[in-house]
Amino acid sequence: MEKNSVMSGEIKSILKKVSRTLYLSVNILPEPARSLMGLGYLLCRAMDTVVDAPGVSTAGKLEILSLCRGLDTPGNAARLEELARKLAHLAAGPGEMELLQKFGKVLSLYERVPAHDKELFNPLLSKVAAGMEMDVKLFPGGKPAALPAAADLERYCALIGGAPGAFWARLYRETIRRANPAVAGLPSVDEAESIGAALQMTNVLKDIPADLRAGRCYLPQTDLDANNLRPEDLLDPAALPRIRETAGKWIAWALDRLDLSEAFLLTVPKTELALRAAVIWPVYWAMETLEAVAHSNLLDPADRPKIKRSRIYATIASTPPLLLSNTAFARGYRFRREMLIVSLTGGNYEGQAL
Repeated sequence: MEKNSVMSGEIKSILKKVSRTLYLSVNILPEPARSLMGLGYLLCRAMDTVVDAPGVSTAGKLEILSLCRGLDTPGNAARLEELARKLAHLAAGPGEMELLQKFGKVLSLYERVPAHDKELFNPLLSKVAAGMEMDVKLFPGGKPAALPAAADLERYCALIGGAPGAFWARLYRETIRRANPAVAGLPSVDEAESIGAALQMTNVLKDIPADLRAGRCYLPQTDLDANNLRPEDLLDPAALPRIRETAGKWIAWALDRLDLSEAFLLTVPKTELALRAAVIWPVYWAMETLEAVAHSNLLDPADRPKIKRSRIYATIASTPPLLLSNTAFARGYRFRREMLIVSLTGGNYEGQAL
């Protein structure tokens, strides 16, 4: 990325406001990966902000998603900036509002990205937009509607989380090649895509109450049918026992994919400390969030699973020995995995994680 394309302090500030933990992972990356990763997130977050805004028409949402899919088409960026400014007042929070108000600066940064780096953004924006189109078309608002089947939830997570994961891996590959052209093994795009899908599933599970109240039920209708449930039944926290098995199934689905993180980290050279930390943190935080999911009432808005800020910083503080030891990372991961499995099966476990 060209030197004058590096994220300004203002854009970094927006990134920090709209992401709780991702900013920490992005901010430690070397340039140009830091700016490209941050830019990719902000472009996707702007789409998400508009899709989540209740006052925007279906046609308006689909237009913005279409413009993002074709961001390099002449005139699309200008139209996108215009629409973002007009819709900024409908954003859910101050950080999202600022993102839309200043979206022109984000687009200006994208415009200065070299052509070979822009190629990384095309599959990212296209697939994330396709996932958000599922949201717009399947969830009209009002009474909650559910995704039809398990395959739809898996596809949704692959688009919304898997595409950013693949983008992440491709950035890693380029960064490693530039620093060490002779390196043999490179991070797997397929593994990163699966890990990204697992991170999205983690978000789906922890956000069930808020999504239901926005008219969206990501738990498939086929799962609900097996328990004689309708999406609106999940608005009652007392229905938790009837979806506990379903939730456990999807936690296990995420866990199977997070298991790939051990192999993925093996391909990140120990000389690339920042890249390694930016793998370790999201994976550990996802595992800890899934642990919180296993212990919470997923249907109660007042019991939203969330890891404490102190835990986030404890993970960061414990990072140094993990950077130079794949075994240390694996030990910490497997401890979290065992704790999660014990939580799902109702047992007890004593020990101390890294």
